[in-house]
Amino acid sequence: MNFRHSISIANIGVYPIRATGGVSPKMALGMMPTRPALLVRIEDTHGSFGWGEVWANFPPRANIHKAHIIEDVIAPRLQGQSFVEPREVNHALRQQLSVYFLHVGQSEVFEHILAGIDTALWDLALRSQGQSFAEFMSLASPAVQSYATSINAEDLERLIPKHAGLGQRHFKLKVGFAEHGNREIVARAARLCPDGARIMIDSNQAWNLKQAKSCLQSIQEFSPFFAEEPIPANAPQAAWEELAKSTEIPLAGGENIYGIENFLSMIDAGLRVVQPDVAKWGGLTGGLDLAKALPDGVILWPHFMGTAIGQIAALSISGAIGETSVCEVDVNENPLRDRLCGDTINICDGLVELPTTPGLVFAPDPTALDEFADAL
Repeated sequence: MNFRHSISIANIGVYPIRATGGVSPKMALGMMPTRPALLVRIEDTHGSFGWGEVWANFPPRANIHKAHIIEDVIAPRLQGQSFVEPREVNHALRQQLSVYFLHVGQSEVFEHILAGIDTALWDLALRSQGQSFAEFMSLASPAVQSYATSINAEDLERLIPKHAGLGQRHFKLKVGFAEHGNREIVARAARLCPDGARIMIDSNQAWNLKQAKSCLQSIQEFSPFFAEEPIPANAPQAAWEELAKSTEIPLAGGENIYGIENFLSMIDAGLRVVQPDVAKWGGLTGGLDLAKALPDGVILWPHFMGTAIGQIAALSISGAIGETSVCEVDVNENPLRDRLCGDTINICDGLVELPTTPGLVFAPDPTALDEFADAL
């Protein structure tokens, strides 16, 4: 599993986009009245290209802010760089710019940008040598397991049967709202699940330790597969340890963890399901490296909510790991997932097919890219 030749970067383009249609997932931390996103396109000196996605769900104009940073700060350092492995570019940019982003108080924003660039470089490298990700990794099948996520309370009766019919067997619920009873939501969902299916919950860091203990105790009888971010990701490690010891429900998290060492520290504190977001930290390289570093008894289920480009990259991590990994796919209508790259994210028997043509991801349709363009 090696790339075969050096690639020289000619330029990087930014594409902030936004969809106003669709359905917003309802999260304890806030609503998404629109679907913002930021794509990057990296081209080499021979005209090959690659696409990646930089996390930009919040705040509403994060895509514009990060696009300006890439244009003003990142692009001048990327142009002219050569690489064989995408991680070489990540390393070079960290050496040049880590102190800069520390100084301006945007170290995590730098991580988001690096993640999107890594995905684009993988796509570029694979296209350049004429291989799909499945071929490059010698996967037995390009079909990857998926689970249904971000199911709003009012949509349980409609969406759980629908996605069960698509062959999915894991259903993640949004909880942590003042207006809903968490136990009520879980009980309703449990009644709707087919035999052998499992529910999970995600409270998006909404509870303190005392609340988390109480809420998890109240739903333990339904045997959730995991509880995602029941307390803030940056809560003291002792709080995570205490929560893990207080419940039989496995704890999950990762979309707000940066760096393998920090993931391993959280595992020491009781995390049993790690969920790196391919557009937020590490890109494809980070996700694959993290999978290799995990101790026995811990599984990696990628986190993702965004466009078709990032979704395929996230699914690719699960595909590389194999049957122990399942990738989330948002159940809510999202034009940036369903139309940006054409009809490419289809679930059949719970599986989503990775591209079989050269590259990592599907390139966006130019017409759709123009339609969703967000002015810089």
